[in-house]
Amino acid sequence: MIKIDNIIINTTKLSNIANNSIGIIKAINGKNAMVLFVGLNKILRVDFDNIRAIDAEHTGKGYDKKICNICHILKTTEEFDVNQTDAKGQKTTRPSCKECRKNIDGVKLTAAEKNKMNKVKPGKGSIFECPICLKTTIVGITANLVRDHDHETGKGREWICDSCNTGLGRFKDDTKFLERVISYLEKHKSDRN
Repeated sequence: MIKIDNIIINTTKLSNIANNSIGIIKAINGKNAMVLFVGLNKILRVDFDNIRAIDAEHTGKGYDKKICNICHILKTTEEFDVNQTDAKGQKTTRPSCKECRKNIDGVKLTAAEKNKMNKVKPGKGSIFECPICLKTTIVGITANLVRDHDHETGKGREWICDSCNTGLGRFKDDTKFLERVISYLEKHKSDRN
């Protein structure tokens, strides 16, 4: 029985909503539901025959299906790249699917830029100060370094620590996004007292 606030997927293509898109039931009227499709932030009236409730907690790591955090479509785990290995040695997949990663990753670092950056790569065991966080580390021992690059041009920027590279990626290399982060932190500074 489908109820308000259930998480559902559509079982047939609807308008410009792909199959298996994640939605939330917002209202019920007879044999139809008003569904907010999360990926497009769009509400559609959908016949109950075209949707199915899912248990979203039974998706992701340890399951054969996962919800992309960008398009919000339920996909097989094979549609996600492996990102890293966790402390228990288990592979962890990226939160966004391979298709959405194409937009996130943008233009890859060109071979010429990679070669140029390799010439100035700090050597393993050398002391390095990340130009973003200013943390001093021993290369390859207390931190891993990565080549940072502009995702719109493919041009190399600098070597930075992997934590800062992850941070830049999470904030989409977007200065407006970072300005909102600063405003948020400033807003809550008074909460410390």
